[in-house]
Amino acid sequence: MIWMPLYVHIIFSYLAAVGFAVYFNSPKKTLYISGAIGMISWIVYILLMRINFDMMTSNFAAASVASLLSEILARKMKKPTILFLVPGIVTLVPGLGLYNTMSYIIEGDFLQASITGSNVLFSSGAIALGVIVVSTLFRTYYKKSVIIENMKENRNLESAS
Repeated sequence: MIWMPLYVHIIFSYLAAVGFAVYFNSPKKTLYISGAIGMISWIVYILLMRINFDMMTSNFAAASVASLLSEILARKMKKPTILFLVPGIVTLVPGLGLYNTMSYIIEGDFLQASITGSNVLFSSGAIALGVIVVSTLFRTYYKKSVIIENMKENRNLESAS
């Protein structure tokens, strides 16, 4: 990974996330938030990589943060989670690794292609796993809390009658 100052990562990850939100026709109210989620997830990834976490763990943690923020803000703003989640994780997609894998295949360096390709595959899996785990836990918690709240309201209505 090429070392750049953190402020460069902040600026360009925000712009990339907002750009993808615009590309996917997100409402104007959600553009800044989508950009912030993408920026935060990329900063989490960069900071973990700088303190010597491996790529898969860093991707998992960053995708988990993006998923959690997306779930919370979707409920706050009464919008679909996907509006925040896709721009939030698009900065994590290992595009350079995919490009290098294809380049190695074209050059005939199949050993390097398999190494790079497997890293890309595991990184992509870590991103997907981070999203799935957090979304599942958050939605389960949210549904349970709604059920408990409805039960309390029913008890209050029964005791008032």
